Amino acid sequence: MLSKNLYSLCLLLSTPYNNLESLSNNDVALNSYLQEEIYLKKLFDFRWRKKLNSSFENFHFDYSYDLVEEYSNILKVKLNLKIFFTIKDSNALINSACVHEYIIILENLHNKYKIRLLMENEENPILYNYILITSIPSIDNSLFTNTRSNCFDKISRIDEIYESFINTLTMSNKKYMHRNDSNFNIETACNYAETYALKPNPNYKSFDGIGGDCTNFISQILFAGGLQQNHTWKPYTNTWVRVEDLYSYLTSQKLGIKLPDDTYLDKGVLIQFYTPSIGRYFHNGFITYKLQNNDCLYCCHSYNKLNYPLSEIYPHKYPKLRALKLS
Repeated sequence: MLSKNLYSLCLLLSTPYNNLESLSNNDVALNSYLQEEIYLKKLFDFRWRKKLNSSFENFHFDYSYDLVEEYSNILKVKLNLKIFFTIKDSNALINSACVHEYIIILENLHNKYKIRLLMENEENPILYNYILITSIPSIDNSLFTNTRSNCFDKISRIDEIYESFINTLTMSNKKYMHRNDSNFNIETACNYAETYALKPNPNYKSFDGIGGDCTNFISQILFAGGLQQNHTWKPYTNTWVRVEDLYSYLTSQKLGIKLPDDTYLDKGVLIQFYTPSIGRYFHNGFITYKLQNNDCLYCCHSYNKLNYPLSEIYPHKYPKLRALKLS
């Protein structure tokens, strides 16, 4: 029964807004706040993709879960949801995928499960980890009665968000666009990123679950692209595995050129995302494609993503980013 309910939830989460009618018989019990939150998010995504003229199709999913804790009739479950789709760009179809990590609190009501809390790791890593490590009786009850969705604000500000996004991706600065003397091989780096985006390279240690693997993965990409290891930057020094340390190393050694906030993003650029709930740059990605609509696709670990649209998370999830071109 639990597996059936989680399947229904995954089906709902992976179905685009314009296809929701096909789920008329989908059996998933949500409290009213969660139901509203999911549907409003899907509505925003639908309108947002329409403004960008994005073309995503062939959605399907896979999932796995672990029962973390059971207390009386309350269950805590860790859910990994993989969503696969294709992106149409000109005449090309590009495979894309993302892994969503959720922590879920369910109530068992006579062998029927009602979802009381659903928290995604990337949405709020601090709250996600709090729920994950806190015993069920000690979780703050106010988390179950939240009635204000930030999706209302995002929908009302969609034109403003769109202008910010377009300005970032289309205002070019010729000084930063050309790297004729670069020794960094973008194609090799992108091939590595795509190969190991969803399944880590077994030749390297993974830091998933012990601080996050995003910078470790980015360092592997940079090494594959031609950056040379040394005593400062090698597995698994701070500069290899930490966001700020890698940024400081690349800029201080003139291995990466920081791009202005309003400049051109392109294939082969390292991007770092500012996470508001943490208050600093906390996540990395590597751009593998630039699309005709000026969107970019990127790969990353810890929230594993393969050729994932930047527009799906910026600037409405991550309000700002910084970028480095490798030199």
